[in-house]
Amino acid sequence: MLARAFAGDPTSAWLFPGASTRAGRLLRWYRLTARVLTATGEGWGTDDLSSAAFWLSMGAGPGAPASGRVGKLLRWNLEAAALMGRRLPAAAWTTARVHRLHPQGPGWYLAVLGTDPARQRQGLASAALAPVLERCDRLGIQAYLDTATGSDVHFYEGRGFRVVGELSPARAPHFWVMRRAPRAER
Repeated sequence: MLARAFAGDPTSAWLFPGASTRAGRLLRWYRLTARVLTATGEGWGTDDLSSAAFWLSMGAGPGAPASGRVGKLLRWNLEAAALMGRRLPAAAWTTARVHRLHPQGPGWYLAVLGTDPARQRQGLASAALAPVLERCDRLGIQAYLDTATGSDVHFYEGRGFRVVGELSPARAPHFWVMRRAPRAER
């Protein structure tokens, strides 16, 4: 589902420029991504798995990466590097620059949110986001994300996120970094 959801995403086209091999590489990429994120964070989805959100805790309680996972993370990074091939240096540089724009302090980072294209605009993505956003409000902590899709900015603004930074690297997509303050701060 995630490979289909991100087939037209600007980051997908940039990371995997070969149109003839993109679908297969995206499938492998999101299988790897789902494995990593479910082992190091938490995922929420609809019952039929047509929409899913994967979050990482950034010093905000359960879900924070544990040091015992270093070996797995190294193996996963090697798999990701093999999938990216020649794009690896540019992807690593761009990712580091985007992550420098992320808000500081405890919070939940939305690493991936995707909905099957045939099921979009039915409220499923909002439902997949709701459990962690409700927790953030209850605990008084922030949530944040980055996106390279302009239409996503409007979607996230409707869920309380605000743009806190932007990055336009040469020969890479434009990125927006967004933060959602807990309800008590808004």
